[in-house]
Amino acid sequence: MSGRRSLATVALAAWIIVLTGAPALARAAPAPTPTPTVDAVPDGLFVEVSPSTAEAGQVVGIRASCTEADDDPPEDVEPATVESTAFGEVTVRPQFGHLTGAVTIPSDTRARSYRVVLDCPGLFTGSADTTINVLNDVRPSRGPATGFGGTAGDDDSTMVLTGGVVALAAGLVLAVLTLRRRRAA
Repeated sequence: MSGRRSLATVALAAWIIVLTGAPALARAAPAPTPTPTVDAVPDGLFVEVSPSTAEAGQVVGIRASCTEADDDPPEDVEPATVESTAFGEVTVRPQFGHLTGAVTIPSDTRARSYRVVLDCPGLFTGSADTTINVLNDVRPSRGPATGFGGTAGDDDSTMVLTGGVVALAAGLVLAVLTLRRRRAA
């Protein structure tokens, strides 16, 4: 009888699930969200932040380029603007063929990922972007002094080592005496 009762319980539970789930499935499906389009970034445009993960209050380097990909060698000659909510707006200047700069992330910047955008001026206008991950400067604290490590007090490692050697020697002596008694018997 208990087998039939458990089978009836399972069937009743399945029937309740079907009845309560059917209205949810009968609702109209929401309209699909359109996929945002991204303007194509011209070849040769880039922005890099080094390091890409930094703590609030840390200085980060910026390297960028506003030249076309077929420029050989690439020569950025005009300054450009790099902007992010992590550090504000920075002007990057030409140096060694690329645009370079440095900025300090304010110490009150929240920990999360921020978008970094390069805006190129002049005839070849455009923009590129990357992200920077900002971390809190919180260091983990030392755990509570519990157990053997924190409350042991003095270092008694020599006494423990000496006790181990004495116990090992006593075990060897007993083993030799036991073997001799077996041979004598």
